Amino acid sequence: MSSFTSFSAPLNIEYDVKASRLLGADHWRVTETFRYMIGGLDSGRWVTVPAGYLTDGASVPRLLWSRLPPWGHYGQAAAVHDILCESLTIVENGQPVRITRREADRVLAEAMEVLGVDPATRRAISLGVAVYRVVARPLQPSWNSAKRALESEWRGYRDQAAV
Repeated sequence: MSSFTSFSAPLNIEYDVKASRLLGADHWRVTETFRYMIGGLDSGRWVTVPAGYLTDGASVPRLLWSRLPPWGHYGQAAAVHDILCESLTIVENGQPVRITRREADRVLAEAMEVLGVDPATRRAISLGVAVYRVVARPLQPSWNSAKRALESEWRGYRDQAAV
């Protein structure tokens, strides 16, 4: 399955020193908006990852980074999963639709397959998010007001620079 069947653009990111310092963990900023079409181009279901969005990549415990680092072939799928976990919302036929964390995890698995991530890595990441979902029981979107402020600030600077 080609990544161009479901991703509108490649992942473009840059390390954000300020956000990483203020948020207390490494964060990268998406520099070009992209869309992931859930279920394929004709599904009418998608999630948009906007330019300015901050992601930490795959949230893997540091102890496992030698085997499964935060960034790999699955990086774009991790960014999609991050924004889904923060909003628990997709767009379906032009309308916002609420999803569950389990559904967000399924989108992650699908996106990794679309990207051609090897089956063992897909299983390891899927197991990790499933264990987190069972242990933490996240029912509401995750929300970090400091992260949102940094994203908005970046978009504001970028919009001013374009004028």
